[in-house]
Amino acid sequence: MTMEKLMENRTCPNCGHENLPRAVFCFQCGTNLDDPPVVRGIHGQRRHVEDAIRYVQGREDMLEPDLVRHLREAKAKLPPPIDGTPLTCLRCGTLNRPLASYCIGCGAALSVPEQIDDDTRLIARSSARSNVGQVRENNEDRVGLWARHGVVLALVADGMGGAVAGEEASRLVVEAVQADFLGEARGSETLDQLNEEEIIDKLRFAVRRANRAVIHRSDDHPEFHGMGTTMTLAFVRDNQVVIAHVGDSRAYLVDGREGWINQITDDHSFVEALLASGHITPEQAAIHPMRNVLYRALGQVEETEPDLYSRSLNEGDRLILCSDGLTRHVKPAEIAEIAKRHDEPEAIAQDLIDLANERGGEDNISVVVIALEHAQDIPKEQRPDPLLYDETDLGLYQEPPDDSDPERSTLELPAADSEEDDTLTGEDNSPA
Repeated sequence: MTMEKLMENRTCPNCGHENLPRAVFCFQCGTNLDDPPVVRGIHGQRRHVEDAIRYVQGREDMLEPDLVRHLREAKAKLPPPIDGTPLTCLRCGTLNRPLASYCIGCGAALSVPEQIDDDTRLIARSSARSNVGQVRENNEDRVGLWARHGVVLALVADGMGGAVAGEEASRLVVEAVQADFLGEARGSETLDQLNEEEIIDKLRFAVRRANRAVIHRSDDHPEFHGMGTTMTLAFVRDNQVVIAHVGDSRAYLVDGREGWINQITDDHSFVEALLASGHITPEQAAIHPMRNVLYRALGQVEETEPDLYSRSLNEGDRLILCSDGLTRHVKPAEIAEIAKRHDEPEAIAQDLIDLANERGGEDNISVVVIALEHAQDIPKEQRPDPLLYDETDLGLYQEPPDDSDPERSTLELPAADSEEDDTLTGEDNSPA
């Protein structure tokens, strides 16, 4: 039994979410898990009104009516949710617009580094989207985007195992990656300084810990027995991407000049092994009864190692991460054609999902698109004022604090007595 197994999960004092032992910030609401269990009023810079509303539900009778009313009024003034998966600041955990240059919570540089050299420097602009498809009732896929100092982390995880297990497995992988990278204690401030060997080690250990998190949850909860998930994790910095990969989700590189597409990762499926050995043809592989059976996935054995890939990138290149819900319906050449059609990564991701759904959408569909642009071609954004939430899809339009009352009152709330809502069902294709 490992030390991580002996450590207890960390329950967030703000929202009650059960985080993995290595977490520094709550995955659900971004609270520093070492903070005391208080809510610092409506002015908390890194807390969203939605999280506060969720926290006080069921406790209205124990709180001042004006506080609850104030929260509801503030929520009504919020802009609509963002379109796509938000970009998480690796410094403070705040959720930002997918193409944000600076964090709205702490002002840290995200997809654009603090300083841009005169030399050619590439910036990764990203979009991540996940869709339930046309057949399944729930989405077992998870996607993730994180950034700091011009480094972008992107993840696709496709859960499997039946009932709620697939949903749980992919969720744990996303949270495990965040626990390994979010916050100064996890090295988020030095990601831009790591050499390739250090990047590879960091990704390898992140995959190992994600694998153990899935195994331990399965061991502790019989309803999750046999669950597993794929994991394709990309670390993008300037003109380099390093990918850690387990399963049959994929990473593609679309060349920005010639337009060709290359599949970077290898599928860890029995059909892929049969195809590589010459026992079956590509046409037979497409309809083979074992095409969804994996010989390597997270959550199956204690020591699962990822495949690791490193590629150089050029201006105009498109990096595509996707679950097999996309590749089941859309051919690589079609992915390349759509990737070349648009400059905006969000438009590419949406078109790919729409095409897969038009052709049946038999599985959940997840796509992450990272477009490499020259830094000088990107309009410079103004760093947000930490006292004023600018127009942001997830932030709160905030009045400056009253200088006559610098110490805002705090309200201690009763301990949260919440449980995770794991009611979704999983898919039926389990790894061997």
